[in-house]
Amino acid sequence: MTAHPEDQKDIAITRRLIWLYCFTWLIEGALRKWIFPNYSLQFLLIRDPLVLMIYWWAIRARVFPNNGWMKAFWSISGAIAVQAFFNLFSIGGSVAVIAFGFRTFVLHLPLIWVVAAVFGRKDILALGKWWLYFAPFIAILMVIQFELPGDHWLNAASLKGGSQIGSVGFKIRPPAIFSFITGPIHFFALCAAFTIAGFLKRDYFPRWLVLVGVVSTLVAMSVSGSRALVLGVVVVAAVGAMASLRTGKSAGGAIALAIVVLAVGAFLSRFQVLQEGQAAFEERWSSSEESGDSGGTVIAGRYGRSFTSAFEWAKRVPLFGLGVGISSNLATEHKNFEAPVEQEWERVIYEIGPITGFLYLAFRAALSFKVFSSGYTALRSNNSMCILLGAACALDLLNNNLRQVTTCGYVSICAGLCFAAFKAFSTDSASTNTSEPSHLDPQPAPLEKPRIRGRGPLAVGGKPAAS
Repeated sequence: MTAHPEDQKDIAITRRLIWLYCFTWLIEGALRKWIFPNYSLQFLLIRDPLVLMIYWWAIRARVFPNNGWMKAFWSISGAIAVQAFFNLFSIGGSVAVIAFGFRTFVLHLPLIWVVAAVFGRKDILALGKWWLYFAPFIAILMVIQFELPGDHWLNAASLKGGSQIGSVGFKIRPPAIFSFITGPIHFFALCAAFTIAGFLKRDYFPRWLVLVGVVSTLVAMSVSGSRALVLGVVVVAAVGAMASLRTGKSAGGAIALAIVVLAVGAFLSRFQVLQEGQAAFEERWSSSEESGDSGGTVIAGRYGRSFTSAFEWAKRVPLFGLGVGISSNLATEHKNFEAPVEQEWERVIYEIGPITGFLYLAFRAALSFKVFSSGYTALRSNNSMCILLGAACALDLLNNNLRQVTTCGYVSICAGLCFAAFKAFSTDSASTNTSEPSHLDPQPAPLEKPRIRGRGPLAVGGKPAAS
């Protein structure tokens, strides 16, 4: 049995569209704040039609997910859709606001399983290389923005009349080509994952490119002024250290990475601009200490308060919430009212209520656990790539604000890469690095079961491929 040529063509188109999705994730902020500032809102949704195209071609290729995860997701999405419909009449909600809120909950998460179905070892390594190629340019731009005044055009915000988030004094948290600092936070968490994976496995990326990843990440951490960026990189590094100890075969790479990080850090500390960035970060950190929100309490503050406040809001809002999308910036513009919620869990409860809200949050918590547990299981096959990719997004999937389009797109891609790496970087896969058949091969290798190449245990369903 072999996959039908038409299915192979559709899979190839699906994969190319996912690559385009990743590229638009990188450039969306630049388009919104520098090139087309008058159409900032329109470009905010630039990936929405693209993800619909991905789903269409995935359905044609019979790799669109139809597993237990998606069945649970569609059930919860159906409940949210019913609530959104009744919101039109119960609260007189705006169609645009409700539609925007609904897409926040539903539209992009299925991409996780599409990526897992069509991306293989070569795709992940190619994406990793391009990520590391981009890293020094992102880091250098952050340094330049850190030195420039907040009202310089390079520090423009994507929101009309808005400004970048401040750090200490007159410094900002440099967003590079993204809309806000959220972009670099996610970018360098994934950059750290690819960098550490490259140290643990020498055949993944060239040595010089891995070193570029180390330097770029340390530079970005120095000038970011963002505890979230530093925390994200530290979490990935800690998981990488655990992975090297767990496998036992990568301990040398972990030691080499630690030595390189110390050496590069000592060298970079000689530059004045990075010294200023580190001083600004330390000042912000120490100012947080005075308010009792420092050190280990950063995690408690970022996650714990969100969890507890969600239960507090559950006692205050109606059973089905105050309205889908009611806390979005679009709703603020339409109603001239700013919702009193900031954290993700409380936002979900505020909008769709405790019944549907906790079901949705439980789904995300279970999926976050699945991402990390898949990585831990993959270590048995000497597969560290899976758990590193999972570490780069598991906490975001659990608790980060998916209302932000940058975060939503990142979670969908990174979690999909984690699941794809689960099957692509096992010991058997590694031994066939140069001989893995491409999805574009005119005569793909025979399959053990009548299914399309690319479909794995995380994305099943559809009809058997034609023989």
